[in-house]
Amino acid sequence: MSELTRVAGALAAAGRSRQPSVLATVVRTEGSTYRRIGARMVLVADGTRVGAVSAGCVEHDVVVRADGISASGVPEVVRYDTRSPDDLVWGFGLGCGGLVEVLLEPLTPTDAALKASRLARVADTRQQILLTTIIRAPADEGHVRPGDQAVLRVAGGTLDGLEGPFHADLEQVARQVLRSGRSVTVSHPWKNEAIDAVYEIIVPRVRIAVCGAGVDAIPVVAAARRLDWHITLIDDRPAMAAAHRWPEADRIIVPLPAGIAKGVAELEVEAAIIMSHNFERDADFLEGWLSSAARYVGVMGPRHRTEALVETLRSRGAPIDATARERIHGPVGLDIGAESPEEIALAIVAEVQAAHAGRTGQSLAERQLREVGGDAEVPPLPVGFDPRQIIPFGGMNGVAAE
Repeated sequence: MSELTRVAGALAAAGRSRQPSVLATVVRTEGSTYRRIGARMVLVADGTRVGAVSAGCVEHDVVVRADGISASGVPEVVRYDTRSPDDLVWGFGLGCGGLVEVLLEPLTPTDAALKASRLARVADTRQQILLTTIIRAPADEGHVRPGDQAVLRVAGGTLDGLEGPFHADLEQVARQVLRSGRSVTVSHPWKNEAIDAVYEIIVPRVRIAVCGAGVDAIPVVAAARRLDWHITLIDDRPAMAAAHRWPEADRIIVPLPAGIAKGVAELEVEAAIIMSHNFERDADFLEGWLSSAARYVGVMGPRHRTEALVETLRSRGAPIDATARERIHGPVGLDIGAESPEEIALAIVAEVQAAHAGRTGQSLAERQLREVGGDAEVPPLPVGFDPRQIIPFGGMNGVAAE
């Protein structure tokens, strides 16, 4: 279960039990921080705590503040700045060199239920969408308050929520941010003051297909489950694909051998792992996935076997151009020295995650060295912004904009 789903579930439970709660959300980051925009934690009056806004560094302070926030009913934005040497005196002594702003929202049971419903729908998205949350608003602004939200599902669509005289401005920015694919926090001038809003890109959970129900697929499915990926297991052998063997799979498909290529081509997944260890079956799977919308196709086995599979498809008349070839990852997995089935599964899901996030899988240390040298590929800011409106932040994928 994803963190966003767990947070929504905790808020729904607070609503059902008629308990007040506080929702803490990371709304701005700078520099080195463990969590990024959109990290959330729920604190319920009965002591229930779900989610996290850091690596555990600031949670205690958030918990201490929660009672006062809940009693006052007034939301608050708390800043944790570890960039200054005074941090050691200030009390956290983290030495991380980063800044985090956390919005603390007091929620009545009714508010919690409404917030839970919205976040649950967002968590269940099948496409990239944008969630806009008001962080700060003038005290006399009657149209919005901190914590109010709206959703944009298509870059050219309409912003659902946050109605008011400034709705058009928020919608325009939301469209630009969704097109850019980069979360950002923006300060909107309003009546000689400002309305601050965080525009958070929500990426759908990974949908992965594991083709082959051998024993080596068990740790792959288990690793994918820990990441809350939607898992489809496919094998034409009914005994191997029996439901009791795969309790962690969301869906099990047992196709007829002759229908494998056509069947998998119609499935909606982001990634597929081919590991049936039967050459002809693997060729059928590969043919099907290359005809699908899957962006990542991993093939178990040595490189020469993958090349043989590709040549087999060409002999069948399947068109495999350079773009199709780039989707094939064989041997599957990152080079981490994996030998055991569990290590191999780790290498596989790590490569799928990197591909899903548009990363190479290199070490963070090497990547940060490139950034210091000025070679980092920073996603462009949305078109049309006055840079002074952008509140500096670190993007969801860890790209820092100084």
